[in-house]
Amino acid sequence: MEGRLKTTRPVARVRMIEDIVAIEGRPYDDLVTARNIHDLFRATAFHAGDAKALTVQQSEDPDGGAAVLTHRDLLSQVTRAANMFHRLGLASGKGVAAFLSPTLPELPPLLWGAQVAGAASSINHLLSRQAIFDLLDAEQATILVVPARAVDEMCWSNALGALEAVPSLRQVIVIGGDTEGLSGYMRLDEALEGCAADALAFEATSDRDAICALFHTGGTTGRPKLVRLTHGNHIHAAFGFAQVFGYDEGDSVLNGFPFFHVGGTMTVGLSVIAAGGHVIVPSPYGMRLPAVVERYWDIVAHHKATVVGGVPTSIGAVTNSWKPGTDVSSVRMAVTGGAVLPKAVGRRFTATTGIRLFETYGMTETAAAIAFNPGYGSPVAGSVGFRAPYSQTRILRLHSDEPEICDANESGIVQVRGPQVFPGYVDPAHNEGTLDADGWLTTGDVGYLAPDQRLFLTGREKDLIVRSGHNIDPAAIEDVANQFEGVEISAAVGMPDQYAGEVPALFVVATAGAELDMAALRRHLETHVHERPAWPRSIIKIDALPVTAVGKLFKPALRDRAIAEKVRLEAERICGSSVEVQADVRLDERKRTRVEVTIAGATAEQAGALDAALKPLPQTYEIRRTQGSI
Repeated sequence: MEGRLKTTRPVARVRMIEDIVAIEGRPYDDLVTARNIHDLFRATAFHAGDAKALTVQQSEDPDGGAAVLTHRDLLSQVTRAANMFHRLGLASGKGVAAFLSPTLPELPPLLWGAQVAGAASSINHLLSRQAIFDLLDAEQATILVVPARAVDEMCWSNALGALEAVPSLRQVIVIGGDTEGLSGYMRLDEALEGCAADALAFEATSDRDAICALFHTGGTTGRPKLVRLTHGNHIHAAFGFAQVFGYDEGDSVLNGFPFFHVGGTMTVGLSVIAAGGHVIVPSPYGMRLPAVVERYWDIVAHHKATVVGGVPTSIGAVTNSWKPGTDVSSVRMAVTGGAVLPKAVGRRFTATTGIRLFETYGMTETAAAIAFNPGYGSPVAGSVGFRAPYSQTRILRLHSDEPEICDANESGIVQVRGPQVFPGYVDPAHNEGTLDADGWLTTGDVGYLAPDQRLFLTGREKDLIVRSGHNIDPAAIEDVANQFEGVEISAAVGMPDQYAGEVPALFVVATAGAELDMAALRRHLETHVHERPAWPRSIIKIDALPVTAVGKLFKPALRDRAIAEKVRLEAERICGSSVEVQADVRLDERKRTRVEVTIAGATAEQAGALDAALKPLPQTYEIRRTQGSI
């Protein structure tokens, strides 16, 4: 049976769209044989059993010890974990196993084992305790997996009280240590005792449409937005990445993403392993540790990595830690995605390291797979590449009452359809305006298709603020601000940032007659907004929020004001508070944002410094200096 199963290694080398079309000329099931994700591990264990599959370093020191699994080992651990979760009551369509943990060596096989048995969710362990409880409740989690106190004090402490606070939760499994005698807690080694590793003790689903994962993609209170992903979504995303990036058993890929993000689980996770490749986790805390960033190129050289990368902020950071003379001859590509890549960051990375940078584009709702620059092709600057095989991408005209397909090079709303597109959110109300009856997913991004079918992104319509690849739901900020005395209404949008891509900016309208204490409002936000990255960089008081003709909030106007606020902040930092500055924001014929900046009272050197500061941002800025008043 295992011999019938195929890995996702490339069936042909992809360089252009014609290569993708040629793949699509073959029957899908001839190429994609897996019916569930357990089949993926069975295939790689059969075809690449003795090769390394997963390495998790204990620390940033590549010589400091690591847990290493071959593909055969990984299958055994995933199988044993699946049997454990099945014994604990997890089944397809019944129960959810939630994980609150950094990427310890035990985490990936446990997570995948839970997906084989039923459904799994990996929660952002940086969230506040209350936000974690709210997510567990929204997911109807039945099992929670956490590290022992001695392994990770923060995760352990944040899980305390979950059994009492979350009605659906029945069991807590503890990795790497003692349960401290808590009722309902069980050590992982005890839970695994007697569970077979050589075969599943139950029949795995053969339905690719069965839900196997939940991902949180916005909101932490009230109605968190939870994405449901199927076995088929995972299988197809893994297949798509492998075909276009060229992942195979010769690849060793550095994975610095957390496993609560689809970048970690899919882009440089399951997609690599399903092709017979080797995933290297540089530390349980990924790239969050400054020491990992500092030793990044030592790790690359030690493991002879073939693929490196990260979100744009990580790309900038590892460029700074580059050590001249480092042997990177094994590296064939660097991958970036999760946020807009500032052109200057990309250019500096390649100029410094000599490694070509390939952009990719995806979202949680597509298991990270929408478009890719072919790993054996030539990346085009500014393009996120070609669509995944057996999927479709189309561009719809903006503000049209009926769907109208854009011409080549004409910007519009990006939509995608294919086996990687999710079946909908846990709360069906969130599907409205996102997923239609024909399976088309509206991404919320604006872009255009070139004549050769490469996708270029030119802007974003969706409201999520993407800070260093991390999605921030504006409602999580607005709901807190609106509770503050003296605030009538508020709206949060992304303000461009050279390092993070976007940071939150909050616009507030005061209640009539109220004196708004802005310093107290900031303290209130920093106390009650659960995620530190969601704390607003700027809080701007305005008379009224912009609305459409029918009274709906019009956030594009606020995004323009946030751009103007960014210009003001940079001008004040460089030139001092005495200068006058005005920013006029407009869209060109391709719907790209252009900003005309007029500055009065600045020297030529200061104007040049302002121009240099604004250049890394995704908008185009033109600086005009004047001596008179604006």
